[in-house]
Amino acid sequence: MSFLSLDNSYNRFDNTYEDLSLSNCGKKDDSICSQLADFEKLRISALTKAAVISPLIKEVTIGPNSPVKKQQNVEEKPKPQKNHEDVFEDLCKEDLRYTLLRKKYDMKLQESTEELFKDLIEKMIANRAEVMTKYWKKQSEESEIRALEYRKRKLLLLKGLKDNDNLSVLEKAKYDEQQSQIKNQQTIENMNRILEEQNKATARFAAITDSHTKVCICYNELTNLLHSDPISKGVYDMYLSSINTVMGNIQMIMEYCKTGVITDKEVKQSEILALNLENIRKKIINEIDDLKQQELKQKEKQQEEAKKKELQEKLELEMKKQQAAIAVETQNKQDKLNKPMFYSSKNYNYYLELKSFLENYESQYKDLLDNANLKKFRFDCQKAVNTPVNALSSVSGMHMRDKYDKLSKLLKGERVQVLDTFVIANQHPQGLYYCTALLAKKIVRQGDLLVSSNPEAAFPLAAVAVALWSQFPTFGKLLEANFHKQCPYLVPMFLPQKEGQTDMEFYLSRGYTYNDEGVVEKQDKFLRRMSGIFRLQCAIWITKSPQFLNTSNPHGLRYGWQWLASFINLRPEPDISATLLHDFFTVCGSEFFKHYGKQFTKIIKLISIDYLKILENIDEGGPKTRLEVFLQNTLKSGQIPPPSGLLPPSTW
Repeated sequence: MSFLSLDNSYNRFDNTYEDLSLSNCGKKDDSICSQLADFEKLRISALTKAAVISPLIKEVTIGPNSPVKKQQNVEEKPKPQKNHEDVFEDLCKEDLRYTLLRKKYDMKLQESTEELFKDLIEKMIANRAEVMTKYWKKQSEESEIRALEYRKRKLLLLKGLKDNDNLSVLEKAKYDEQQSQIKNQQTIENMNRILEEQNKATARFAAITDSHTKVCICYNELTNLLHSDPISKGVYDMYLSSINTVMGNIQMIMEYCKTGVITDKEVKQSEILALNLENIRKKIINEIDDLKQQELKQKEKQQEEAKKKELQEKLELEMKKQQAAIAVETQNKQDKLNKPMFYSSKNYNYYLELKSFLENYESQYKDLLDNANLKKFRFDCQKAVNTPVNALSSVSGMHMRDKYDKLSKLLKGERVQVLDTFVIANQHPQGLYYCTALLAKKIVRQGDLLVSSNPEAAFPLAAVAVALWSQFPTFGKLLEANFHKQCPYLVPMFLPQKEGQTDMEFYLSRGYTYNDEGVVEKQDKFLRRMSGIFRLQCAIWITKSPQFLNTSNPHGLRYGWQWLASFINLRPEPDISATLLHDFFTVCGSEFFKHYGKQFTKIIKLISIDYLKILENIDEGGPKTRLEVFLQNTLKSGQIPPPSGLLPPSTW
């Protein structure tokens, strides 16, 4: 029983380290596997020694059946001694039984310890691997030395047992075994304690590294601010000593981490340093902003003084001339200065020309509108225009051709069937003028009513409009005049508020509408309505004439290019400028890239750099942000995708 208990103790010892080895190897940690392999050797050595001395033990050495107990009780007859074969067979059975028990306990111990070592191994940090490898190597060497010493003592013990079966020798072996287990248990506890300390040190180092990163980022921001803005130099110098102190202290902490033991004190100091530098950065930015505001106020004050001085000089000159002549001259100068900011003279003159043409054209069917007896005829003409335009969609080329044919026949004065009614525009001398103007106004109105909520609807409308424009130039001119009337930004122009002009008159000139209660429409509704009308005009610019007409678009790409060049030369205004430019590039960008190539790319770069820089001072809304992101993506990818809903060239 003494030998079996000794063997059983070794089995438990080996099972523990075998589970350690299996768990660690499952995590593929080569350093731990290599260390625990030495304990595997120790287990094999113990079993080998047990097998060597097993034939020498003929009887039970401890327990109630030991020889000492037998002497105290009534002496019994000695049992017949077994031969060597029977002893070997019994030992094999006993060894098999303990092997099965050991495997059973192995599995239980492995399951109970696997989760623990999974958590421990996951916390190990790569930058400590080298130190731990050296440590385990040293432990392995010490364990191997102890195993060799133990083997030496065991051999001496076996020799002593052969000479004299002394109970004290066996007790000493048992004591040595217990001491060995205690040492191994202490080794495991030391290992766990070291791992815990390593994890704490790693966490502290990570916290210090994070604070150091924040300090470096903040320092880089301050450096960039110093180089980007000349005003910041003076403010930066005021905090230079504090910044250098923070940088020096954080560097000292990082150097200390390489050699010394990291404590919570160093972690707290690094966090305080990061917070201090962040506070310094905020103070510097605030002071720079204050200086900029002061500088801006100083510049405004200087400009006011310069204006006052200039006004005084003008007043002195006006004393020498007649008051009326000087007023006219001053007004002329001011007009010359203002026109390039709000519109070009060429575009404005063309706008006035279209406006006059539209007024003259509408006067040609005034009698038709005033005659109450012709109400049914006017209603039939409206149905002949509204029905095909309202039903127009991109469902098929045949559908679009059918609506075009009806509108074309109407403008030619031919007979057109609308539902159950037949309409002939020439039934009245002014009927053809009325239908043509009504159709132009209706198509532009669709930009407001339909395209503003469904941008894809612009393309079938544009296709029919271009086909009719190619066949009826007067219709095209009326269409363009209505576009300018409904959306003055297509001229393009930003009309200023004139002296004595009411707010209502000013907003109406800018394209806003008023309700019955005299309230101007809200900004988001206005932008959506302008966007719909403008997208329809953009669709007309990029639309190709149908194949059956064999003509080119009378209002094609060059008119869109002309509008873009004129628009970016005007002084930008909030919301509307960014909205229209974003709509232009979304609808026309792909086609313009194909046609103008590098020149179009230059325009995009100009807008993304110079134009947006001006726009940033007056516009902080969503349209400006969307335009900025769109231009950045375009310059990065080098292309613009075709607009959604664009009709294929073979549609009709």
